[in-house]
Amino acid sequence: MEALPVYKEIYPTTKIYVLDNGNQGLPNISENIKVLIPVPRFEGVSASWNMLIDYAIEYGHKNFLVLNDDVILKAGEGLISQIIDRFGKDNFHRPRPFYNWSAFIINSHIYKKVGEFDENFKKAFFEDNDYEYRMRLHGITIRYEDALNSEVYRNSMTIEKNPLLGDYISNKEYYLRKWGGIPTEEKYKTPFNEF
Repeated sequence: MEALPVYKEIYPTTKIYVLDNGNQGLPNISENIKVLIPVPRFEGVSASWNMLIDYAIEYGHKNFLVLNDDVILKAGEGLISQIIDRFGKDNFHRPRPFYNWSAFIINSHIYKKVGEFDENFKKAFFEDNDYEYRMRLHGITIRYEDALNSEVYRNSMTIEKNPLLGDYISNKEYYLRKWGGIPTEEKYKTPFNEF
């Protein structure tokens, strides 16, 4: 993974957790980089994010910069800390929409308030839309941060490498059942319109 050596330099004192769910045999290239291997091998995007955040919380971390493995973000530790410190705990930070959720900052307060990412979204697609809608329902402010726009960005490289890892149609159907409309056209205020 080409990003790891870059992050070793850019984030020299930041603890970095890498989820190797593609069986890439990634090495621990520094004492601050810990490679985790899930069982089963690929659990999907939601399960991967949950596993990483749960692991970081277990080790006492409260703020999380989550990055896809197919991007390189050169915003350094100081800039990331400024973004986190600039706003209160009810703020979620992500790049401009073009970059999707290739990089985002979430904290343990939001994760506890909104809950885990929905692992019923199998493989990939719509898990980010679901979480963004749930955050809005919980009064979380979503802030677009240009500092999170990646210098190297490849949209859905994982899916391009292996189309079987995505599940667009069934995830879209699940999203429609859960929220009564496609993203930005949701009708329900509770999942599946249940009270």
